[in-house]
Amino acid sequence: MNVTWTLSLLGAPTLMQAGQPAQALEGKSLALLAYLALEGQAPRAHLARLLWPDAPEPTARNNLVQTLRRLARTFGFPLVTGPDFLTLDPAVRVDVRALDVTDPGALSLEPLLRGTAFDDLPELAEWLYLRREQWTRQVMARLTVVADQHEAHGDLQGALQVAGRLLAVQPLSEETHRRVMRLHYLNGDRPAALDAFARCKALLRQDLDLEPSPATQHLALEISRQAPLPGASPSPALPLAVRRPPCLVGREAEWQQLQAAWDAGQFIVVSGDPGVGKTRLLQDFAAQQGAALRVVARPGDAVVPYATTARSLRQILADHPERTLSDDERHVLGTLLPDVLRAGETPVVDRARLHLLIQDLYRTGARAVRAIVYEDLQYADAASIEAGFVLISSAFPLGQPDGVPQMLCTVRRGELQPSTAQTFAELIHAGLAAQIDLGPLPDAAVTALIAQLDVPLSADLTRRLQRFVGGNPLYLLETVRHLLSQPTQSSDRLPITDRVGQLVDRRLGRLSPAALNVARAAAVVQSDFDIEVLAAVLNAPLMEVMSAWSELEAAQIVSGSDFTHDLIYEAVRRQMPEPVRLLLHRSAARALQAGPPGRVAMHWLLAEDPAEAVPHLLLAAAQALDVGREAEGRAFLAQATQAYHQRERAAGHGSAEA
Repeated sequence: MNVTWTLSLLGAPTLMQAGQPAQALEGKSLALLAYLALEGQAPRAHLARLLWPDAPEPTARNNLVQTLRRLARTFGFPLVTGPDFLTLDPAVRVDVRALDVTDPGALSLEPLLRGTAFDDLPELAEWLYLRREQWTRQVMARLTVVADQHEAHGDLQGALQVAGRLLAVQPLSEETHRRVMRLHYLNGDRPAALDAFARCKALLRQDLDLEPSPATQHLALEISRQAPLPGASPSPALPLAVRRPPCLVGREAEWQQLQAAWDAGQFIVVSGDPGVGKTRLLQDFAAQQGAALRVVARPGDAVVPYATTARSLRQILADHPERTLSDDERHVLGTLLPDVLRAGETPVVDRARLHLLIQDLYRTGARAVRAIVYEDLQYADAASIEAGFVLISSAFPLGQPDGVPQMLCTVRRGELQPSTAQTFAELIHAGLAAQIDLGPLPDAAVTALIAQLDVPLSADLTRRLQRFVGGNPLYLLETVRHLLSQPTQSSDRLPITDRVGQLVDRRLGRLSPAALNVARAAAVVQSDFDIEVLAAVLNAPLMEVMSAWSELEAAQIVSGSDFTHDLIYEAVRRQMPEPVRLLLHRSAARALQAGPPGRVAMHWLLAEDPAEAVPHLLLAAAQALDVGREAEGRAFLAQATQAYHQRERAAGHGSAEA
């Protein structure tokens, strides 16, 4: 059937027949059409209750019948069809459905149902609020990907244009304001960058009565300190290009391999040594394909079954408020996510349903993306890895319509668990997966990378630096940071060390004592920490910790809520004095008392206090068994037994055989 009607929900809602003027919509008719347009279909009983919540059920159903008849008479066409489940007639085209969200030029910046409010219908008003938030996030996510693509390919003007559209959608987004400031600065327009900060500051004061965040203020300060260079981009003490080089270089062959594996629908594994550029390559490639769901494994995940999965599920639920959990689902999911339970509720152990619910939520998260990107798989717990394999087990080739999106992961060379490595090998042998191993950058690529960094280096030093770093991009950036921190030596002297870890150690040595302590606390907690947790671990005032965190961000030790690279995290742990380490593990165990018992137990064991670890190990064993992880449950029980005997021996009550 040819489309003869267009229902427009972006901007002021209208309904238009082909060749006729658009007609405004309002009231219950608008509510009914909009709900069906965005939800697809709904039972008559649900719609009657939604639109007439205070009326008796028979009255509400009769009101719905009358509204449907009135719509058909008004427009001369049965716009809504269906006996028990109502849906829009196929002849009705909906502008939101028809938009190609992969095309940034097609994305409307109009709000959903502009000027519409259902103040007398609380449930419908809440539904509209959530739908507007979802649409805004979808537009923001796509535009962010496009802006990243422009910037990655050196098109700063294109990135600025897209950033302007981002601000039109969310004018109070500090992240976007910082993007505009940084792009102007990288483009050599320091005054425009400072003007962008002034606009951000004025907007926040006017609309929220707030000052910009420390991150935004720090960026403005960094920009303001740098004098413009005639005819060139400014060169700050630590250029923004050193923080993240604008363009990926030297990976053309690997990019072609990625594209071939993507086109074949294979599971893609990118492996390599630390610092060789695995994450950057995969992020840039995925960004060019479209929106992606990012799953990040972190140090410490391996000791808690489903730790990586739990982090991802929290993000999916936050990104998809339309996916509300029923009471039954909350009770089952509460075994993994205690925060979804309400006061006084207890989780319900239902292994089979829990596993189905995990898969369903992952499909929700994957619904609007083209790829799932799994970073640092070597840190993930076994249960989360198995959940990923279950998701894709019958979905090859990946990336098909209504199937599982493309899946890509990064992993350090040689650090996978044997069982996972064996599974990968079997998938590769069967042609279902492809492994791309990154080696060092070739010399020409290192030279191109150095040229991007906007650092005044002589030709001779550039040649020696090329030989010095051995093709490792992270080593190159750390060496340049070191040279910039030693301005009297930067023209002719390279550091004596040939290990990136020792360069990171030197950078840590330049931190204030407060910032170094916060970095140590973060390294001990390992994952899923925030400023409040770190303040509790250090027993320090929150504002002092926030100030120290800003210093760590400025020094590129941390970014967001994590370390900027695994090697930095490992360097912080490596150079931590033993008494400090023991003290911080004890403090972390107390601060995280309400967290996953396996993680709390790990902190007590690393604090060399097995007596305190025993009850948490027993609880961790019970929880592992509840979610069907018998191997992990037995391992926790064995650890508890060993810790108990250690406690007994320490107390002088007998031998290990007692």
